[in-house]
Amino acid sequence: MIAAVSDLSHPTWRASAIGVYRMWRDAGYAVGAITIGFFMDVFNMTASFYLTAILMMASGVLVVALMD
Repeated sequence: MIAAVSDLSHPTWRASAIGVYRMWRDAGYAVGAITIGFFMDVFNMTASFYLTAILMMASGVLVVALMD
């Protein structure tokens, strides 16, 4: 994925694009783990699985929409 960010960004702002990508990806690791853990405590494992699937599909749709 980072190669796609690098390939699709203009050379003058490639470093910034990779930095923003890494910031969101790394923040997702922390926030995602806390959110899914909280969701699992409040509901159950199946609900947290579906929440994860919905969020991943939504992020994929957002990337496709913004990269066109």
